[in-house]
Amino acid sequence: MAAVQCELACDAGCDLGESPIWDAATSTLYFVDINSKRIHSYSPASGAHRTIQLEQPIGTVVPTSNPNILLAALEASCLPSLADCLDAWLARDIVEVDVAAGTTGRVLATTPEEHGVDGMRFNDGKVSPQGTLLVGRMHCKWRDGQRGRLYRLDPGSSQLVEVLRPEEVHLPNGMAWDEAKGVVFYVDSGAETIVECQTDGQGVMRRGEDGSLLARTVSHAPTQHKHVPDGMAIDTDGNLWVALGESGSVVCYDAQTGKELRLVGLPVKRPTACTFGGEQLEHLYVTTRVESGKAASPHHGGLFRLTIPGVKGVAAAYPFPL
Repeated sequence: MAAVQCELACDAGCDLGESPIWDAATSTLYFVDINSKRIHSYSPASGAHRTIQLEQPIGTVVPTSNPNILLAALEASCLPSLADCLDAWLARDIVEVDVAAGTTGRVLATTPEEHGVDGMRFNDGKVSPQGTLLVGRMHCKWRDGQRGRLYRLDPGSSQLVEVLRPEEVHLPNGMAWDEAKGVVFYVDSGAETIVECQTDGQGVMRRGEDGSLLARTVSHAPTQHKHVPDGMAIDTDGNLWVALGESGSVVCYDAQTGKELRLVGLPVKRPTACTFGGEQLEHLYVTTRVESGKAASPHHGGLFRLTIPGVKGVAAAYPFPL
């Protein structure tokens, strides 16, 4: 098997790098640093690296039909102080971000008040091939059993509609679509599973006549949350690439059988998410988070680029129509 090439693409120094997404319209790789409240942009052609500093943490970003505008899911702090709870009450929004100005603009939608605020934050999100945003919320005490939700935001709507209820998902995470098969895959980090769901006309999880999800579990690899499956991408062969938190690796699964096909080691211990990028989607970009202590890896918190012979990705940065 040909060797994988791994290189540091951008020494971003993230505290919690997440949500990488390749914007083909601008040939830009966007990702976020949740804890530092920053959106990062990286241009492989020039090597240019820019950050946008916001006032609130960002769970995820996605491109839109306007190349100068991103959507950002602003989230709440996990600290249980009254001040943070008040901030959280204001930080449940999907907002526009002007890339050039580095400022937030119009609020497109807000999570329902009855779904809670304290301890909740936005997590990963992506736009379906049909243009609907799917975005998850997680509870900061998810390791203690607290559960999240998954929402949809349809084009032209101002309502975040619940797709997966707390009893159906523990910690919603990375998503990927196989359009030919009419399915969407998502990671449930809390359950340590990858799930395949049939989709409706907007690429969103579909239910049967009895109200149950038309879904199956692709993979369940319990580690008692030692190595948590996180962000995910899909390649042209339909295989799923998943960043395994705290494992120092990215794993490739057969989407039909759930069999582990390949494990790719990284020069850092804490990968978080991955996406295919490059003009031919020939690279797998991996975000990482901070490490501490004398054994910390060089360039932890950086953005890494994998070139895997014979592997190319499927477009993931479907734009949200504005």
